[in-house]
Amino acid sequence: MKKIVAVLMGLVVAAAGILLLIVGKRMGSKPAPVVIGGADGPTSIFIAGKISGTGLMETGAILLAAGLVIGLIVLLIIRLKRK
Repeated sequence: MKKIVAVLMGLVVAAAGILLLIVGKRMGSKPAPVVIGGADGPTSIFIAGKISGTGLMETGAILLAAGLVIGLIVLLIIRLKRK
């Protein structure tokens, strides 16, 4: 039963990685800075930015790699126990 849970965990992590890769790719990678200023009293300027998809793509790639590593480790353990 523990093997099935480990395999499912690897698949879920890999699927999350693939999802983040897709979302990051669709968001694009060109951040556009935005300046917002207050009009009353002392003016405060806040710098905001559009979230670029590069961070999501990097996170997705890491999660995908982690899921694959988990899956390979579980397969290796199963194979070693059979011998």
